[in-house]
Amino acid sequence: MPIGPSPGLASELEHVRHEYESSLSWRVTRPLRAARRLVRTARGSRRVLPEVAPPPSVAAGRYDSWLEQVHGERLRRIDAAGRDGGPEALALFRELDGDLWALLLTQEYSCFPNIRALLPSVPDPALQELWNGASGLALAAQSLAFYERLRARYGEHSEVPLEASRVLDFGCGWGRLTRFLARDVPPGRLYGCDPVDGILDVCRECRVPATLARSEFIPERLPFDEPFDLAFAFSVFTHLSDEAAATCLRALHRALRPGAILIATVRPPEYLWLDGAMHGVLAGLGDDHQARLAEPRHLFVPHAFDPAHPQQAGGGTSYGEAVVTLAQVRERWSEWFELVAADVQVADLFQVVLTLRRAPSP
Repeated sequence: MPIGPSPGLASELEHVRHEYESSLSWRVTRPLRAARRLVRTARGSRRVLPEVAPPPSVAAGRYDSWLEQVHGERLRRIDAAGRDGGPEALALFRELDGDLWALLLTQEYSCFPNIRALLPSVPDPALQELWNGASGLALAAQSLAFYERLRARYGEHSEVPLEASRVLDFGCGWGRLTRFLARDVPPGRLYGCDPVDGILDVCRECRVPATLARSEFIPERLPFDEPFDLAFAFSVFTHLSDEAAATCLRALHRALRPGAILIATVRPPEYLWLDGAMHGVLAGLGDDHQARLAEPRHLFVPHAFDPAHPQQAGGGTSYGEAVVTLAQVRERWSEWFELVAADVQVADLFQVVLTLRRAPSP
């Protein structure tokens, strides 16, 4: 039987919820959460066969059986080798395939206590759902798809090995993706920034092994001095106005060394149909919308103006729902970055992954 959060955790969640719901990410992910609910409802209405109860371990959210039966011998070696702990011990996990690494990061198992102690803890599922619209293994699968794409594209387009790189998670949240890089990047070379203080505190409490700092909502400069070899921004440019996106791109350009790689996600044109807030923009494109969506376009719908909102200081708003066409990336973003690859993710169709190379300074 599910057990609710303790009073202390409930209070902490309420604090983070208040801070988060005043931020862009809540408003951006809200239509996606609604879409997922509709899909689940539609699937439920088509069921004609009785459901089979899941095994007790799955019902309890535990994956000990899979880990012990399929990978037990290998994981016992790592568990023994990692007994003394320390951030350097995270390199022990480099030999594992991505699915096993993602499963271990969920912390949804009781076996291998030294591994559990080595890896970052995870926030309460309620906070994961609040921040990302999913939790547990489902969220880990989405995160894994992006992580593996990032590693593959960086390996193809960078001359610097990942293990020798300085890496930045721009908009790190609670470290959902930062932690995936912890086995690849040595201690002291992994960084994360986010404009929400409360979620950075969660990141620290979870022991995400990265140097963390608060950034401005629309940063002119990032809160780090040394240049990075790789930066990634998952679901950041999906909700920025054109001007705000340009400001962030300039800041990232300054923070990256010459020839460095930025991996970011944008919404595909199909998002115009998914989100009702963007239907007016879609209608404005006219009957020949497909041709217009092949042009350089940054389609943006701001959220309702709230003068008390920290992201809307100065009398305007830069946050809302955004669709950025690839033609726009090639033309408008080329001042700072060259597009070298664009990828669709089956696990997350509304996050198109862009691999960009830092352009020379003007």
